[in-house]
Amino acid sequence: MLSQMGIRELRDNLTATIRRVRAGETIEITHHRERVAVLAPPRIDRIDRLHEASDVTPGVPLAAPLRRHPVTGALTASEALEEDRAER
Repeated sequence: MLSQMGIRELRDNLTATIRRVRAGETIEITHHRERVAVLAPPRIDRIDRLHEASDVTPGVPLAAPLRRHPVTGALTASEALEEDRAER
């Protein structure tokens, strides 16, 4: 919900206005009917929004460290990528 408020009204009702913004309201601040600022609740971090929506769950530490595998080919990773790209 977007509403407008003059600077004088904001000054006179600052605490109540902050409560309204905390509740989710966005308020345009005007000076002589010209928009000069917008008071809005802070944006929630994208990851935090996903957590709140239960779209993701926090990760858990691995039970054991990852095991490295020995090198078995003659090519480096860069050489293998170049070779693969050349075949396309």
